[in-house]
Amino acid sequence: MLPKTSTNKWSPALIKLLRGKRTQDEFAQLLGAPKNTVWRWEAGYASPAAAYVKKLSELAAREGFLSDWKPVGSITWVGDLEEGSKQIALEFSRALAHTSRRRGRL
Repeated sequence: MLPKTSTNKWSPALIKLLRGKRTQDEFAQLLGAPKNTVWRWEAGYASPAAAYVKKLSELAAREGFLSDWKPVGSITWVGDLEEGSKQIALEFSRALAHTSRRRGRL
C-alpha cells in the first residue's frame, strides 16, 4: 500500500497506472478535474495540486491501488520520522562499526 496519502508524490507513471483502462476524460470526471489537467499530469508538464493529491490518494485507497506492492532491498516503511531517524542512525552506527572491525583485520 502507498505510504501516507498527503505526502505521496504522484508521478506521471503512477497517475497512468491508477487511471488504468479508463480514458483521461473518464478519469478526470472521477476526480472532478479538467481532462487537459490529467493529460498535463501524465505528460509531466504539471503536478497535481494538494486537493487533487488528496483525491488521487483517496481513489487509490478505495481501489486497493498497489496494495500488493512490497518494498525491495533494505527499504523499511517508517510511520514516525523521529523514530525512523533513530533507526537510520542505529543502522549507520552498526555498519560503521562493522567496517571498522573489518579494516582492522586487513
